[in-house]
Amino acid sequence: MVLMLLTRPADSKAKGEELKMNTDSKPANNRRDFLKGMALGSVAVAGAAAGAFGSVNLAGGQVGISRALAAGDRFKMAFIQWQPHTVPAAWSKGIEEVLKPQQVIDYELLDGQNKVEVQASLMETLVNQKASVIFLQPIDSVALAPSIAKAKRSGISVITLNIDATEPHAAHVEMNHYFGAMDIAKAMGTAMGGKGKVAILNAPPGIIIRDQRTNGFVDGLKKHHPNIKVVADQVADWDRKKAQDVLTTILAANPDLGGVYGVNDSMALGAVDVAKQKGLIGKLAIFGNDGEVAALESIEAGELTGTQYTDVYQQGRLAAAAASVLATGGVPASAFAQQSHLLMPYVIATKDNVKSIQPSQRW
Repeated sequence: MVLMLLTRPADSKAKGEELKMNTDSKPANNRRDFLKGMALGSVAVAGAAAGAFGSVNLAGGQVGISRALAAGDRFKMAFIQWQPHTVPAAWSKGIEEVLKPQQVIDYELLDGQNKVEVQASLMETLVNQKASVIFLQPIDSVALAPSIAKAKRSGISVITLNIDATEPHAAHVEMNHYFGAMDIAKAMGTAMGGKGKVAILNAPPGIIIRDQRTNGFVDGLKKHHPNIKVVADQVADWDRKKAQDVLTTILAANPDLGGVYGVNDSMALGAVDVAKQKGLIGKLAIFGNDGEVAALESIEAGELTGTQYTDVYQQGRLAAAAASVLATGGVPASAFAQQSHLLMPYVIATKDNVKSIQPSQRW
């Protein structure tokens, strides 16, 4: 029931079209009216994420919502993305779908420009502006820890998306990196007949999800297909063009390669480009991870073998629902006994089931 409430509207148009928000209603002016508008977020957190959030101690919490609204206060929230990309763009749309109808939350998407110092500077600005919640896709799990700690000391809840940080914070909402990668290994091994050589096109070191997606894949092969050997694990920087160059070099040393795992779809699609050039489509099992629309279309075209698909609009919605409840409930960052964690459901998309992913669910 919760997922039905949060599902992207059936009449939503294709990716790229501006989402139409309900802005006709007047801002809520009392607790009762506002809580009616909060039904979506409250149900989402209570039903979908029950137990995910740590114990909270509300003693000494922030100003109550009725008092805040009576004073004309608003809640500021922002999402600091790594850099512009289809994944954070979809997260942001999902976040905005939940936050905008609340009528008392100001939201903005900020560009980290793929620079730690830029993300740290944006965090500093939001702390000075007394934001209620910061959504963060940290570039470096360690380097952003001091900024997160400062936000916590200021009572600001930080919710990370997909990439966790070493500094504990309010919540982390992520794709199912480790267990999804295990299932990718199982599906790839089946496509390869349970034997052969595979290569991994990887992300740079220092990012937690790199390790989760790599370790899950390796452990999945050991568990399900022990006769498949990983002969190369090389960095391709999340980039399609870099993946083309890296795989070309790997193939020169391993002409009998049977499979390629790109830890994101961009690198997997770079492998598809090389396979098409060398006439290896259908001979080389290629899997990605994320489930972006270009990957799903490549599967439908008989090129990419498969990918782990996650509804990232939904991921953004769940993060926003949690943020709305925390902010309007006056829950400060110091109230969390421990960092909460929510893993998103996923599907290993292949030619057998990819058409079941509806256009409105694609990003």
